[in-house]
Amino acid sequence: MTPMRNTTNLLLATTVAAFLPAQNQAFQFTTGIDGAIEVPYDPAMLPPTGITIEAWITYDDATIPTGLFYWPTIARQNIQPQLESWNFRVGASNTGNRSLEFIMRGPTGGLNVLNYLFAPGEFAQFTHLAATYDGQTMTLYKNGVQIATRTLPTGGDIPNNGGILRIGNGDASFPGVETWNGLIDELRIWPMPRSAAEITESMNQTLMSMPGKVITFNADGVYADSSRGLLGTPVGTTGFAAGAPGLNMMMPNALNLGTSTTTCARTIDTALGGAPTVGNSSFTVWCTKGPLPASSALGIVVAAGQAAPTGQPPFAGVQLAFSLASVLSTSAFVPGTTGRGLQRIMLPIPNSPVYLGTGFVFQFGFADGQCGPLGFTGSDGVAFTIQ
Repeated sequence: MTPMRNTTNLLLATTVAAFLPAQNQAFQFTTGIDGAIEVPYDPAMLPPTGITIEAWITYDDATIPTGLFYWPTIARQNIQPQLESWNFRVGASNTGNRSLEFIMRGPTGGLNVLNYLFAPGEFAQFTHLAATYDGQTMTLYKNGVQIATRTLPTGGDIPNNGGILRIGNGDASFPGVETWNGLIDELRIWPMPRSAAEITESMNQTLMSMPGKVITFNADGVYADSSRGLLGTPVGTTGFAAGAPGLNMMMPNALNLGTSTTTCARTIDTALGGAPTVGNSSFTVWCTKGPLPASSALGIVVAAGQAAPTGQPPFAGVQLAFSLASVLSTSAFVPGTTGRGLQRIMLPIPNSPVYLGTGFVFQFGFADGQCGPLGFTGSDGVAFTIQ
């Protein structure tokens, strides 16, 4: 089976790739000079059950002014004062502090901060930074290596305060004081807490057309997200400069199929944790926003070789994304999910050309009496071809 790509995402990604004024660029900002890229709210910016925010960055700590308060920001969700759901920035304060900060708002409204104290000039050259949160544990990575972690006393979903996503800037109350001081390239937002291995595997790729509500701002001369079609608007002073070197363009042949159970309060989604490429030993298929462990004693994932034909009837009220005649294997989980409703299947792809062109469809299902019409709920499916 060779699944067709999502037509909308493929068209956007192809257009972006074909008409860039230059390849391998990054967004450029300067602290003290107001500038940002503002993106209208999209639910993918606030996945409730876990998140990864990552980017290649440079940061000039030597030219941060002192005496006034500065908070150079990579990205922030909701720019209204005291309403951010998450924030990724440097807490320079009024003394030029070198403190990388990952901030998550907890389920009761308070802010939780994880910080990493970096050395002078540590981010002068392009460095890959990633921040993950699984509903209770916050983790920071530098070039795929964990540098800080914090487990909160209690867990909960990421609160959704709405608002715009701001890249390269934060709170707009005092123009310029939260502008980033350097370059930002390949900003991505994933709906799951990716592992160090997943982050390392894809950090040297320019990812486009990712399924599963992944946001990918490639920064290659345009302000568009190449996976969901989100369009950013530059405000103030923004620019482009040479981006992170050595990145390889990757556009997975993958798409989501069907719909998840519609009687549940939240949509159960499938997503890929990276590109399905030969030799990707960290390839993972994720289920996000599934039922909480206490709500589902059993989960199952089905791997099949073909998408569901038109007219295939539902099974126990669940729309199947795969053809029943093409089922390859099934695996069960007890309980159905972990943490805030996450499940994943690790599928290391051997480094052999024999797997090129092999296609699969995956779908997750759960014994779930709370919202399943017949005691079962299901995710949408994800189809992909190994490249």
